[in-house]
Amino acid sequence: MDLIDKSRFAEVSSALGKEHFGMLVGLLSSSYQEERARLVSAASNHDSKALHEAAHTIKGMAANMAAAKLAEEARRLEGYDGAFGDEITARIAELDKTADDTVAAMKAELGLI
Repeated sequence: MDLIDKSRFAEVSSALGKEHFGMLVGLLSSSYQEERARLVSAASNHDSKALHEAAHTIKGMAANMAAAKLAEEARRLEGYDGAFGDEITARIAELDKTADDTVAAMKAELGLI
C-alpha cells in the first residue's frame, strides 16, 4: 500500500492550496505525537478503551490527510484485542515509522523538502 493516496492528496492540496496544506502536514506530525503519547499510556496501563480511542483519532486524522497507509495501520490498531506487551509496543513502533515516512513523503510531494 502506498503511503499516500496521491489522487486524494492532489484534491486536498488543490482545494486548500499548497502552502496551507503544507502547514497541515506539519500539524499532522505534532498531532500524531499527542495521540502517540495516549497510545503508549494506554498500552502501559493495559487500557484497551483508551488504546482504541487514540488509534481511532489517528485513523481519522490520517484519512483526512490522504495518509492511506497510516490510516490503515491505525485502523488495525483500533481493533487490537491482543495482550499488552511486546506485540503492542512493536505495533506502535511500526505506526511511528509509517507516520514519519508519511510526513516526509507528503512534504516531498508538496516540494517542501
